Amino acid sequence: MSLVLGLEVTPRVVRGAFLRTTLRGSEMERYAEAPLPYSAESASKEDLLAAAVAQILAEGAQPPDRIVASLSGEAASLRLIDLPAGVEKKAAEVLPGELSAVLPFDVEDAVVDYQIVGRDASTIQLMAVAAPRQSVADRLRELQSAGVDPRELAVGAAAFDGLGGLLGEALKDKTVLVIDVGPKSTDFAVLTNGRCTFARTVSGGMDLVESGRRADLGGALQRTLASYKAQRSETPSQILLSGETAPMESARQWLTEQLGVQCSVAQLPEAAGADEEMRPKFTKAAALAARAISRGKQLDLRQGEFASQAAAGQIRKHLRLIAVCFAAVMLSFAVSLMARYRVASAEHAGLTAELAEVSNDLLVEEAHSALHARELLTAGPRIDDPLPRFDAYDILEAISESIPVEIQHDTRRLLIEIDDDGDNGRFEIQGTVGSIAERDRLVDALQTHSCFADVEKGSISTAVEDRKDYKLVVKVRCEETATRGGEED
Repeated sequence: MSLVLGLEVTPRVVRGAFLRTTLRGSEMERYAEAPLPYSAESASKEDLLAAAVAQILAEGAQPPDRIVASLSGEAASLRLIDLPAGVEKKAAEVLPGELSAVLPFDVEDAVVDYQIVGRDASTIQLMAVAAPRQSVADRLRELQSAGVDPRELAVGAAAFDGLGGLLGEALKDKTVLVIDVGPKSTDFAVLTNGRCTFARTVSGGMDLVESGRRADLGGALQRTLASYKAQRSETPSQILLSGETAPMESARQWLTEQLGVQCSVAQLPEAAGADEEMRPKFTKAAALAARAISRGKQLDLRQGEFASQAAAGQIRKHLRLIAVCFAAVMLSFAVSLMARYRVASAEHAGLTAELAEVSNDLLVEEAHSALHARELLTAGPRIDDPLPRFDAYDILEAISESIPVEIQHDTRRLLIEIDDDGDNGRFEIQGTVGSIAERDRLVDALQTHSCFADVEKGSISTAVEDRKDYKLVVKVRCEETATRGGEED
């Protein structure tokens, strides 16, 4: 739970809005206001501001955990800049070069920040702010002398960006103008779906109205609206009047006539310190406080050398808690990693056992790794060949190889008998050769074959002149090591 103070400081008054934030949401706790009646006879401006800020702080139930203030828009330059979509990640580096040609001061001596307000396939549109470092330093020094050190420093009309988080559904899918007529300047902001997409600070405010130059202020607002319409496509449907003139019906009617858009006031949350009529005066203070609950990047001049020390102090304050949380996260990660390892290890063991079983069934050897299984698959299955080890075709091949090429041999009859396994059998061959010597050479050749166990010579006779008919009976008996063709494994 945190208490946030949105602090609006004008030349005439200081306003504060105390917003209580919790994990479940937020609640406006109190509105507070303190005048700055400066005159030549009164105390210095610094003392008056310190007294007014102290009065505001005293209104809170407790010291605020965070303070959000703003720099006057007259001390900064707010512009819409179009860049190629491809440079979005380097926008912070590119932006100073884009601003240098349009700023009335040196960009090297300025604090620069931006937020994205639009995009399409090829372009991103930024709302960029550049404020002289000296102006930022002076504002922070002024506030610190008054007893406050803001965590964030919004700028000009862009301070109304926080209304999106505060009013929520009331601004959803709408484009509204927010106008705050101050003592010497007027803030002009456009909120689209709760996000600030355009902001300008116009010179002249109540001083023009009080001096009878209201038309000058109206003309300046009309030109600003025209400038907005030239750069943005959304058409405002409503004006929300903020600040000192917000309770005045005549002021709202005048703005409606000048800009052609119906003017009303923001419906701020109820809280002590302001009734329904006076509550709209606190619109900017409430918007500053609501930056704490708004989403998305918002313009903040506390950059670089001006970065808030409070944030670093809060980190140091909770360093021990951060360390404990980090240790808890690392311990949880280690436990999760160990649990995942055990699950993976058990799954690996199961898959390895399944691989061993399948490989043993199909490849006649257990494989305990993918590499081993791949080697077995490449080598082929080590199982008994279902075909006979030595069949009739092998016998024919053996007979053919045994007949010397120089012998003229005619086969008249061949009978082959072989068992199913190809281990045992016999064959009978009757043929014609040129002489008994040629038959004997054939017999010798057949006897050299490992599967031909015994060759029985049969009768021999003369078939025709100088040709002899012969008959052989050969027993087939192959050993277990023999394979087809008589070769060994």
